[in-house]
Amino acid sequence: MNALASLLRAIRAETVRSAGLRGPLLFAALPVAVLLPLIVTFGVAAVAERFARLPGEIQVTSVQTSNAVYWVIVFTVMGWAVIAATAGADATAGPGSDLQRHLFPRVWTGPAARWIVYGVYAAITALILVALVLTVLPFAFPLVYEGVDVTSSAGVRFLLTVPAYAFIACGVGVGLGAVIGHPVVAAAVLLAWVFVIENAIALVPDGYTLQGYMPFLNGQFGTGQELAFAPGWDPNGALLYLLGIAIAVFALGCAASLLRRSRTRVTSTTKPRP
Repeated sequence: MNALASLLRAIRAETVRSAGLRGPLLFAALPVAVLLPLIVTFGVAAVAERFARLPGEIQVTSVQTSNAVYWVIVFTVMGWAVIAATAGADATAGPGSDLQRHLFPRVWTGPAARWIVYGVYAAITALILVALVLTVLPFAFPLVYEGVDVTSSAGVRFLLTVPAYAFIACGVGVGLGAVIGHPVVAAAVLLAWVFVIENAIALVPDGYTLQGYMPFLNGQFGTGQELAFAPGWDPNGALLYLLGIAIAVFALGCAASLLRRSRTRVTSTTKPRP
């Protein structure tokens, strides 16, 4: 079987594996990558609108388009990246790793299929949620979100770049999962990196300089989201920087998978016969 046919076969297999009543689409993606960002976004908007309508000295700053989809960028993108990481870890070192080795002899086929499948899922979800949030906010909460416009330059950039960021982040997740080889550990490492290390690194000497090289903060910056720091390149360069890191981590994941396969072959050939 040629490489393209094998990749398409792996994509179909991963699509089937990810669906169903026990698949990650229902138990992980729906609550974390879809419902959670919508609940937080509209919950915060409702509270802000409530304060804006109260008489008195309380003033609520109006929100512009460039700050309107932050929770989608955070929860949707990272939710899918974690799902991709756990899928990558389970397939390369879990119970199904032997089956994967026999079905797809090329070590990159399975990881590439997972990056494509979960990346497309993530991109479509991000596109729908960004369009929904940017459309609903100014109509439902006009006092605070009147400045939000889905057709503005910032809105159009979000529609293009948040799906791209989500797709790239899934590549990091797949590669990291393959390197670590344990679903829970892979998810924990990814979440700790994004929500702890990338923010806490600002506290170390020259931390703000180091923060400019953090991959997921660069991804957020690349979408057009306003952040408290700016790396040494423009938003498009930030997305390309993250893409380079994703490719490198993906390559490391493939190398780790190849090493595991080699060890498995050595073990099976040296095992004494009964």
